[in-house]
Amino acid sequence: FTFFRDHELAMGSFATKTIPNKFLEFDPKGKIRIRFSLMPEELRQRLEPNTAPIINRIEAIDKFVEAGYDVDVNFSPVVVYAGWLEAYEELFKLLDIYVENKNEVNAEVIFLTHNKDKHQYNVTNKLPGESLLWQPDIQEDKVSQYGGTNIRYKSGLKYKYIQQFKALHKSIIPWNTIRYIF
Repeated sequence: FTFFRDHELAMGSFATKTIPNKFLEFDPKGKIRIRFSLMPEELRQRLEPNTAPIINRIEAIDKFVEAGYDVDVNFSPVVVYAGWLEAYEELFKLLDIYVENKNEVNAEVIFLTHNKDKHQYNVTNKLPGESLLWQPDIQEDKVSQYGGTNIRYKSGLKYKYIQQFKALHKSIIPWNTIRYIF
């Protein structure tokens, strides 16, 4: 849960991979942003198997908008793999079909950042999906602002992936303004 200033109002913000229905009983007074984390369902099943299905998160969006929350979708992490654009096309179409309060919902987009320690942990514990996350041919080291070494998509490739994502996003859900993408 983070706090930030938006249009001179103090606002709390949190991302979720669940449907916090109890929150619908609370009056957020327009001061809480909920960010539903979304990825293609096939990725969710492999990388986040114990979280709410993507369609359930999408179906919850309007309920939270109508309850007075500032609602964003958080495309994170965006994972590049064979067929990733087709998978995101399907995800964007679901959003377009199910979200009625289109002018109320913005987006945040964060491409995958991984690290060697997490990779080793995932391999040691035989966690599914690591082959999607660890792709050294298209990734490079990056030192974070806190001094840790992470792995991200190579700079030139990431620029290309971001442009592809934005073009696809705009072609299907132009109403879903991207607040930031990196």
